[in-house]
Amino acid sequence: MRHPGMFLSREIPAAAGWLGGAGVVPFIALAIAAAAAPDAVWRELALRAFVAYSAVILSFLGGIRWGAALGNADTRRLATSVAPSLLAFGCLLLPSADALKVLALLFAVVGIFDVMKRPTPEWPAWFMRLRARLSGAVVVVHLALWAGLT
Repeated sequence: MRHPGMFLSREIPAAAGWLGGAGVVPFIALAIAAAAAPDAVWRELALRAFVAYSAVILSFLGGIRWGAALGNADTRRLATSVAPSLLAFGCLLLPSADALKVLALLFAVVGIFDVMKRPTPEWPAWFMRLRARLSGAVVVVHLALWAGLT
């Protein structure tokens, strides 16, 4: 049962915090796998897996926005909700090192936009805090992996 003040609370519910954090684990594990790969073949496999997972999660963020936009079917809100999926798909077609940079930028832009603009007032305050933390962690992992490749 939901606590009546849940949407006003800034405290992140434990389940959301744990599950959100668990979604960052594959980013970290794949970045470590790419950095520790014994040869170029394994490194490229880990990088491609990292980029694919990153594209899936960016699409998931677009899906969250789509669900939020359904209430009023506003064209602008619906359009901005499909942009992450379309851009993420495009990243799958790029060389891995280039995709890392673009995906880092996309996660930063979507995260900043969501936290600063709050696409829907129905999103609870705790969700904005969680989004900021998770997006920040994901961007850092992308940039660290990219820096490790150069």
